[in-house]
Amino acid sequence: MNLLSRLSKYIFRSWYALLLSVTCMLVSTYLQVYIPKISGAIIKNILEAGDFRALLYLVMQSIALTCLLGVFSFLQRYANSYFSQKVVYDIRNDLYKAVQRQSFAFFDRTETGQIMSRATTDIDRIRGFLGFHITSLIGSIFLLIGIMLSMLSISLVLTLFCLSITPLLTVVFMFFGKRIRDVVHKAREQYGTLTSVLWENVSGVRTIRSLATEDYERQKFHNLNKAYYQSMLQAVRLRSAFMPISTLLSGSITAFIYWYGGLQVIGNQLTIDQLFVFSTYAAMLTQPISRIGDVWSSYQRMAAAGERIFEIIDAMPDIKDKPGAIEMPPIKGHVIFENVSFGYDNNHLILKNVSFEVKPGETVALLGPTGSGKSTIIRLIPRFYDPTHGRILIDGYDIRDVKVESLRRQIGIVSQEIFLFNATIKENIAFGKPNATMDEIINAAKIAKAYDFIMELPQGFNTIVGEGGITLSGGQKQRIAIARALLMNPRILILDDSTSSVDVNTEYEIQQALSTLLKDRTTFIITQRISTIRNADKIIVLNNGEIVEEGTHEELIRKRGLYYKIYQSLFEAQKEVLPPKSKEEDMKIIVGGAIKYGSMAKGTAISCQ
Repeated sequence: MNLLSRLSKYIFRSWYALLLSVTCMLVSTYLQVYIPKISGAIIKNILEAGDFRALLYLVMQSIALTCLLGVFSFLQRYANSYFSQKVVYDIRNDLYKAVQRQSFAFFDRTETGQIMSRATTDIDRIRGFLGFHITSLIGSIFLLIGIMLSMLSISLVLTLFCLSITPLLTVVFMFFGKRIRDVVHKAREQYGTLTSVLWENVSGVRTIRSLATEDYERQKFHNLNKAYYQSMLQAVRLRSAFMPISTLLSGSITAFIYWYGGLQVIGNQLTIDQLFVFSTYAAMLTQPISRIGDVWSSYQRMAAAGERIFEIIDAMPDIKDKPGAIEMPPIKGHVIFENVSFGYDNNHLILKNVSFEVKPGETVALLGPTGSGKSTIIRLIPRFYDPTHGRILIDGYDIRDVKVESLRRQIGIVSQEIFLFNATIKENIAFGKPNATMDEIINAAKIAKAYDFIMELPQGFNTIVGEGGITLSGGQKQRIAIARALLMNPRILILDDSTSSVDVNTEYEIQQALSTLLKDRTTFIITQRISTIRNADKIIVLNNGEIVEEGTHEELIRKRGLYYKIYQSLFEAQKEVLPPKSKEEDMKIIVGGAIKYGSMAKGTAISCQ
């Protein structure tokens, strides 16, 4: 389906505004062609009849028609603006819906800047074409026809001369128009880059200053700013060169008209008023020609923008409800992975034949080196991705057989990368449950140990957190995120290193608060905290996408496998902050195994991030 066919769906929704715009434009075009004739009649009356009453009538008629032209021009512009804004309003809504329904794989392969560009610059190009060039093309064609017919009715020779010059005018307009548009387009891209760099500098000002790279960033901004400045100067030079050339051509046409037309007047083949009217039409001739020349290049830009927009709108999400998908009943939390393999592409599997079972209410800690597949497992549970092979069952239901929304409503996630909206703390906590009462919000904040610091803020729960929660510390943001997840009262809870940015005391408070809550929930935890790992009902150890060990803390310590090595590394790093009892117990286990602190062989330290 071509672009115009796609746009027609949106255009027909606002056909009445387009019809009004075209009607007003046709009336305006007729008045533009007719008003010079009134002016000619006024001159003729002054020179020949000398009738004051007729002169007054013609002047009043000219004023009335000019006012009428203004009214119809206003209506045409208003209707046209309404039409174009309504069309892009509908397209923008459809684009947003399309982005919202896309799966995570779409965002993995699509840059954020590309999505933003389609939602802003590309949308604006469609608005510009629909809001000006469609009716401008129709109006310019009718105006050109009206001017030519009126000129022919006055002088065939002068009209043919003007027609012979028209191709030259068209070439000049298109030559300069294309170059000016190209330079301006380049300048806009440079301005976008300049804006992005400025945004990055403002957002990353702490990093820039901590690394003392201010001079480098200033020079980078200076170079980009200079390139933008030079492009804008080039556009000014082209416009400045175009104006005198255009004026020279127009002046030459006018001079020839007055010379040849003057001879016609002297020879009584033309009258003064006819010469005046003809010269007026000749001056009007350049306007529709230049507009018609602009339409094609504008359409090309709009077509490219439209293709990029509909590329997203037409993109089918990888994760969607299958035909006949059912609502997920209230979850108990029984999770089974059956021979699950997964890869972001077919050439490289992140998970390989992973199978395990988690009973309702169990807490499972996922452990393993970087890239072992821990995060992939927790992304598969809420169906952010589908397994390449195998299946995932929750309470006996294959998660591909239930509606995605009904599944995710019952799963709470606190990720390592916390995102808070530029809204109040209350709104951020209640984001997953907009109808939550204030008591529910406060209770969730208390459980997450966020209540005390919230009440210390100037406006409490009504405090605006800023873009990305910039006014809060990392630990505070994570406690807000935990409160947000708890408010949803999920049956399955996923904590992806959710206490990594809090101090030991705060983490201990959160763990104490969560200990009772987690008893009735199936919980998956990715963490480096020993206290969290020890308290898990089950520990699953992964390496290279495969489960290499599974069991409780005590069972895995005695196996002296990969978990044993990872735990040694973590214990050595965290022994200063472990509770005395925990430290003593672990020391007995490790020493009993004939391995003391620091006795790991060189090169065997393993990160579990």
